[in-house]
Amino acid sequence: MSDIRHLTPLVLGDDSENEDGWRRDGKGTGERRLQLRTPRDPGGTRQKLLDAGFAEIRRAGVEGASIANIIDLAGVTKGALYHHFRSKAHLANAVIDECLPAYIDDTWLDALAFEQDVLPTLMAQVDRLGTDDAPEILNHGCPLARLASGADDMDDATRKRVDSVYRYWRRGLAGHISRSQFGKYIRTDIQASSVAEFIMATLHGYLSRPPVLRSSDVHTAFAGEYARYLSSLRP
Repeated sequence: MSDIRHLTPLVLGDDSENEDGWRRDGKGTGERRLQLRTPRDPGGTRQKLLDAGFAEIRRAGVEGASIANIIDLAGVTKGALYHHFRSKAHLANAVIDECLPAYIDDTWLDALAFEQDVLPTLMAQVDRLGTDDAPEILNHGCPLARLASGADDMDDATRKRVDSVYRYWRRGLAGHISRSQFGKYIRTDIQASSVAEFIMATLHGYLSRPPVLRSSDVHTAFAGEYARYLSSLRP
């Protein structure tokens, strides 16, 4: 049996590597010294960059986002960033295309997926905003609204990307509302897409107020009127 007590790093391209990914070294006593490669995780690195980019863009917007901050948050090198994303704009596009729809699903749509009557869940989502159990991602407002606030400075392609996220949210929410209409939980004389647009705009308006200005009285007033509106959707 080979003695593998003495180990040396694998050198890429070294023809002494065996079929299991080990390196053989005959220096010194002539004993074989073996060590496994250090595994790479390109998918994990890319996700770290996306998460860091999302956090930085939520904080500063696309134009104000700092590459240095993103690298620091992700814990990677600048070379790793540019290996996965050609530029800050390329990273921002990936954040819009991948992170924002995931935020919409996780925060607003997934909870509605199996509900025949979506109105109680829609109300519960707003009630939760006034508690310590509110989604952490909303601590600084709605990420989509934060990004869209800089739309005037975006190029057409980026604006279309942001708009596609709004359409994704509206389409998903309208689908859930339509299901409740079919089950006679919501009036059928209203357009589901219009109700979805109003709910989205209402949530955006509330969440655009800085958290320090969202007192319990403000939340109580908002939740009360939101409940009144949802009640008006009943048959």
